[in-house]
Amino acid sequence: MLMSRWKAVVPLLIGCLFTFAITGYAASQAAYEEAEQSWAAPALKEWLDLGWLQGYPDGTIKPEMPVNRAEMVSMINRAFELSDAAPFFYQDVRTSDWFYTEIGKAVQAGYIPEGGNGKIRPGQIITREEAALMLATLVQLELPREQDSPFKDNDRIQEASRGAVANLAEKGIVQGYPDDTFRPAEPVTRASAVSMIDRLLKSGIVNRTYSAPGTYGLESAVETVYGDVTIAAPDITLRNLHIKGDLIIKSGSEGYRLIDVVVDGDTIG
Repeated sequence: MLMSRWKAVVPLLIGCLFTFAITGYAASQAAYEEAEQSWAAPALKEWLDLGWLQGYPDGTIKPEMPVNRAEMVSMINRAFELSDAAPFFYQDVRTSDWFYTEIGKAVQAGYIPEGGNGKIRPGQIITREEAALMLATLVQLELPREQDSPFKDNDRIQEASRGAVANLAEKGIVQGYPDDTFRPAEPVTRASAVSMIDRLLKSGIVNRTYSAPGTYGLESAVETVYGDVTIAAPDITLRNLHIKGDLIIKSGSEGYRLIDVVVDGDTIG
């Protein structure tokens, strides 16, 4: 009975705390000290520097706190700079919810599968296999259901997620435990969510396209893009970017500006 109550309370508690976090957050010294003690310290500290990892009112980041589905979506959207939102209707998402726009961005990007009966289950703690499926769908990896992962508990991975886990494991984006298991039904923590998303960003398979006028890039820190960047609309300004791949400028992209942008690959167009 106690466990059932805890499962019911955790998503609500995290969601309430997270509403404070999204309203503007400057990383505290306590957050950096907490990150330093985590197994995911390098990624956590980098995300704090970039402003992608946001904390709680007491200044902590709680790396081992479980993440719910809405929070995972918000973290993905922030890291991938997803800004376009599609109209949608889910029975369990209201326009007044803090994550309403975040869900719309995920729907637009195509990486949220609709839950049963038109529900997205935003407050439910996300599992490792669900997170893998979101990430693999986001970057449009092939997801053959018959593909087996290298983990001992491959048979415990749901068929819908098996191809995602196998493909991401092959690329080193999701990792298992020392006993060679994946533990697909275990909850994703904030540290593991950051680590998975960070590995995906740095995998070289992620490209980024800017298709609406505006200014993109952080104001006071340099962000690294590990794939190609495409400018596909007029009046786009890119700033403070280190592009590891190519910079592709499509026709019709007049008026673009580059401010403190370094391109390791070729500039095409």
